[in-house]
Amino acid sequence: MMEIQAALIREEGNSIFIQCAPAVALLGVSSFVDHTSGEDEHNFFDKFFRYSVNGIDYTEFAPLTLEQLSGLNFTGNDIVWFELQYYKRQANSHVPLQVNGVSFTPSGQGALKDTPLFAQSIFARFFQAYDIEVVRWYMNVLQKLYEKGIIPNYMDRFDAEKSNADFISFWESIAHFVAYLVIYARKFQAFYKTDFLLSDYLEQRGLAVSEHNSLSEMNELMEHFYQHIAYRGTKHIYDKSELGAAIDGELLRLINYRDDEDELLFNLYKPEHFGWNIGNASPLYKGLHLNDNINKSYETHFDVRDISKYPVFGNVTVARDQEKSVMAINQGGINSSDPAWRIKVDSRLDYEISFFIKTEKDSRLTVGANTFSKTGNPLSCRSYKDGTDTNYFFDGIQLVRDDCYLQVKLFIYNRNRKTFAHDTTEVKQGNDLIFHEDAVYLIPEIRLSGAGKLWGLRILPMQTSYSRGLIQVNNFISVWLRNRNHAYAMEQVKDYITRYLVPYNSWMALSDVGDAGYNELEEAPETFYWLPEAPYCETTAWRPVGPSCELKDLVWEPEIETAYCETREGGPNPKN
Repeated sequence: MMEIQAALIREEGNSIFIQCAPAVALLGVSSFVDHTSGEDEHNFFDKFFRYSVNGIDYTEFAPLTLEQLSGLNFTGNDIVWFELQYYKRQANSHVPLQVNGVSFTPSGQGALKDTPLFAQSIFARFFQAYDIEVVRWYMNVLQKLYEKGIIPNYMDRFDAEKSNADFISFWESIAHFVAYLVIYARKFQAFYKTDFLLSDYLEQRGLAVSEHNSLSEMNELMEHFYQHIAYRGTKHIYDKSELGAAIDGELLRLINYRDDEDELLFNLYKPEHFGWNIGNASPLYKGLHLNDNINKSYETHFDVRDISKYPVFGNVTVARDQEKSVMAINQGGINSSDPAWRIKVDSRLDYEISFFIKTEKDSRLTVGANTFSKTGNPLSCRSYKDGTDTNYFFDGIQLVRDDCYLQVKLFIYNRNRKTFAHDTTEVKQGNDLIFHEDAVYLIPEIRLSGAGKLWGLRILPMQTSYSRGLIQVNNFISVWLRNRNHAYAMEQVKDYITRYLVPYNSWMALSDVGDAGYNELEEAPETFYWLPEAPYCETTAWRPVGPSCELKDLVWEPEIETAYCETREGGPNPKN
């Protein structure tokens, strides 16, 4: 239970009076702390307190001591108000005595009053029936109503038995209900202090907001609204806060991007990567090896320019080899267990890890992929050849030539990939890998026993689901994402992006991460529908083995806006 803090401090004559915040469902007080200044053995305060359980009738002032406070017992059904008096005892009137704060620690809290009708009202979304701001308002009004001047004098405060309980109960009920209306209006007046109101405001103005955005982030969007509108058509639409941006870009907000597990790749192709372009593209080519925009390595270009950007060990330096800037390795390589070096991946995608290497005679090369879950736990990949657990493509092999650079191209397949008994890597040794289903991060391991030079490290998706035999193509964009916004089907996401986020003369291929186009069996995606009338259906990114919901046994209902649902055989609606 939260501490009871001083809410109002006023000075009258030689006394300082302190009104504490109302305590709802209080059972007792276990301790108190006050913060004063100027006190010594000659200048100090005499401290007193009193309390009320209805906001009108207070007890007599009593000494403010722990013994007095700990002896108080309340039913838990009332709202308790404490008022304190700090009376100054000064031998020297020039010594300033101040009270800077007081707080009480409750010994227990009773159950709040049951308010079933309130829970079904429009107010319940904004505040609780006995929130502090509600209680403060209606008690302030009740005190004014109780005093002479507002209610006619002929309306007695006391009944025949000299009790004012009926009067207080009646007007408290009225003031309490009016407080709901007042606080409700204040929520709209200060809509920027309520997350879902501010979210609705931004979306109605046409700016995408994520369900993961904090209140401070949404205020940033409101205060710099036109600046964020101006980001459309630029690379700022896919800014990532995890990489230092003030807030995720609008594309990430649109799909409710989760920075601790989701992959998003945005690739604006160069014109030479289409059609038939010698050394760059051919009509049926689907690979992405030359696309720097989606290279997830520590440097996106082929040259090694800054060794500090790599998790190296052993004797590793930057060297020149004719026109190339390369990584010169002597009994060392690339590897680390430090989380700072992790590269985000998605286990539903196929990835390529490739590089060029020239080794000296008798040198041996080891290459692996160390993967981790979103919580950082190390995981084991599986061999694409036989399904055994391993993180290595090969271990301690010798390349067939040492007089030139050889390209080593390796693949980590998506978690649903079936094994292939005849698999081998493109260097004709070892095996490719399959992701663990929980893999979210990767750190490559390249270890050289001996000496050699490494160049052009690439970590990127293996290929697109379409060939690029197109001509006269400008502004062609490929996007890989996972849509977590269930207010938008994938076609609606694509329409939003093309309408608002990219230039009008752009072409776009949008791939839901794990799309069936990457599934070698080409299974149709599993489809889920919403209750009650299935206004639209949402297609999952991938049909897994034994498909099931992300949150099992939950269904979409008007009051449950975050649940997934399971399909029912023979009909469009969920099981229940």
